[in-house]
Amino acid sequence: MTEKYDIIIIGGGMVGASLVAALKNYTDKKIAVIEAYPFQSADQPSFDDRSIALSYGSRRIWEAIGLWDKLSPRIQAIKNIHVSDRGHFGATRINHKEEQVEALGYVAENRVIGQVIMDEIASLKHVDWYSPATIESLLQTQDSVCVSLEYNNEKKTLQSKLLVAADGVQSLTRELTGLDIKQEDYQQSAIIANIQTDQSHNGIAYERFTANGPLAFLPMTENRYSVVWTCSSHEQQSIMALDDKAFICELQKRFGYRAGIIQKTGERFSYPLKYTEVDQLCKGRVVIIGNAAHALHPVSGQGYNLALRDVAELAEMITGARDDPGHPLLLEAYHAKRRKDMRRVYRITDTMVKVFSNDCVPLGHLRASALTALNMCQPLRSLMARQSMGLLGRMSKLQRRLPI
Repeated sequence: MTEKYDIIIIGGGMVGASLVAALKNYTDKKIAVIEAYPFQSADQPSFDDRSIALSYGSRRIWEAIGLWDKLSPRIQAIKNIHVSDRGHFGATRINHKEEQVEALGYVAENRVIGQVIMDEIASLKHVDWYSPATIESLLQTQDSVCVSLEYNNEKKTLQSKLLVAADGVQSLTRELTGLDIKQEDYQQSAIIANIQTDQSHNGIAYERFTANGPLAFLPMTENRYSVVWTCSSHEQQSIMALDDKAFICELQKRFGYRAGIIQKTGERFSYPLKYTEVDQLCKGRVVIIGNAAHALHPVSGQGYNLALRDVAELAEMITGARDDPGHPLLLEAYHAKRRKDMRRVYRITDTMVKVFSNDCVPLGHLRASALTALNMCQPLRSLMARQSMGLLGRMSKLQRRLPI
C-alpha cells in the first residue's frame, strides 16, 4: 500500500529537521521524514559533538520559528571577531556594538541544536518519521513523486506532491533525481577539536590565515574554543596521528598566543574540503537544499547559515501554496530566489580560500595591507560584518522575524 503525503523530506539531520520545525504549526500539511540514522545514534553526523557558527541572521530565523529562547541559554555569543595573517602585520577587528547587534554570531554544539529541534518536533501529529530507513528508488510523474524505501526490514512506498532532498553532500536523492553537480577539491582538510586555554575568551572569535589555510578559534560555552584547523591534505594524517601533547604544541605554534596557552584538547575529527554545487536546485517535484545543494569550505562559517536560508525560503513557499507545494512553477521561483545568495556566498568563500591559503610573499604583504585598510575603513568593515551575519540581499519573511 502507498502512503500519501503532501511533503516528503529525505534527511532528518540538522537541515531537514529545521524545515520540519519551520512547518510545525501547519498541521494541514502531512509530512514524512526519511532518515538513515536513529537520532541518538553515534553514527548520526548531523548531531555529533562538533560545533557550528550561527550567524545573527540565523538567530532571526530561529526566533521566527519559536526556538531561539530554548537554544540561546546553551550557546556562546560572539561579541568580537579578530582576523589576522600569520607572519604579517595588520589585522581587522569587528565589534558587535559597532554593528548595533547583541552579538555578531553564536557558537553552538551540533548535539545541542539537535536536542532543541527534536524536542520540539518529535511528537508532531502531522509528521511521520521513518528512521532508520534507506531510500531505494525515486519515480516522478507530472502530479506526484514516489519513493521506495526499506524500513523495519520491510519495503514501503511513499507518495507526495513535493520531495525535499536534505540528505547531505553525498545525497543519494540528488543522484536518483539526475541532478548534475560541480565539484572543486581544495586539496585541504579540516581538523576539528575543542580546546581550553589559560585565559577567558571574552566572546572573541579569531580567524588566523596561514600558508596552508585558515585557522579559527571560536568561543564556546564553559570557556572553551572550537578549533577549525585547515591544513593541506598531505598534512592531515600526520597531524591527526599526533598525541594530545604534540597536537597542542603544533597548534600553539601555528596560532600563537593571542588566546592564551592551550591547556587541554578534546577528541579530534577531520574531513576533506571540497566545494559541491548543483546546477539546478530543483527538477520536476524535487528540490535540493543544504549540503545536498551546496557544500562550502568552512573558512566563512556559512554552511548551516546558508542552508537555514534555504529552509526559510522553502517554508515560506510551502505555506503560501494552496494545494500543490511541489508545483514546478513554485520550485522555479524558489531556484531564482536562492541562486543569487548561494553564488555570492560561494564567490566570497572561494576567494578567501585562494587568496589566504597562499605563501606567495608579495601576496602576503598585499593581504596584510588589505586587513589594515579594512580595519581603518568602517563602512567596508560593516559591509563585511553584515555579509557574515547574513543580513545582505533579499530576505525571506523568517529572516525578518515575520510569521509565514
